[in-house]
Amino acid sequence: MKKVLTVSILLLVSLLSYSQDTNSKQEMSIKALNPTAKIYKLIFMNNTNLGPQNTNTMYVCPLIPINISKKIKMINFAMIPIDTRKSTDGSITETSLGNIQYSAGFMPMKPIKIGGGVFSPSVGPAIQLNSNTYKELHYDTDDSWNVGVSVSGAFKKKGFLGVVSYTPTWGVGGAKQDYTTLQYIMNYSFKSGTGINMSPLLVKNEGFAGDQKWIVPVGIGVSQIVKTKTAIFNFAVSCYYNAVRPVEMADNKLQLQVKFYIMLPSKK
Repeated sequence: MKKVLTVSILLLVSLLSYSQDTNSKQEMSIKALNPTAKIYKLIFMNNTNLGPQNTNTMYVCPLIPINISKKIKMINFAMIPIDTRKSTDGSITETSLGNIQYSAGFMPMKPIKIGGGVFSPSVGPAIQLNSNTYKELHYDTDDSWNVGVSVSGAFKKKGFLGVVSYTPTWGVGGAKQDYTTLQYIMNYSFKSGTGINMSPLLVKNEGFAGDQKWIVPVGIGVSQIVKTKTAIFNFAVSCYYNAVRPVEMADNKLQLQVKFYIMLPSKK
């Protein structure tokens, strides 16, 4: 846990030490949500599943683009979960580091022009590390090492952005539990930097009890770009209904998602 917080603080300080941006608020609002944008990001995404016994996961997500050649760039993306669990009777609450996920997406430097907009495809390897530190609320299914693939596509036209990102991974060590994430993003940003969007994180976990292995949130949210002399920030709040959920989340019908982005344009 201390290592995660230390890395997060170092990334935050690094980003705040720069000051540069000539993009409009509308353009920056789109880049904040676009995983293929050539811009450094540190994202804090907090998902709270509301119910009689709330559960909470804070994802610390660094995104770092790297130029591989004049025609190809690589998007490095990690999801570091800090998970708060509760026992069935609510008598025990534990906050621990979860299993870290990493993907490297390779994509063309220049997007493809289509339909009056631009499309950016991406594909690359993905892994899940057995990094969890659960103790009292540890389950055998937590200890899984996974490898897989990450495939995504982003379409941008003026103030509109549409993204689909699919990352299936297969257990190859430990508990060998397959784990899949699917995220779709639909966003429209205004010139003021305000955005109306939905960006739910759909999860399939073979470790869930019962026949239903998916969590499928459906809803909408708003975001706002804030530009300062030292950094560019984006705040986003969304509310979702867990339309599909496993048995163990039967009473967690609503999900509140809060995102905070810190951004810095990468070198050309």
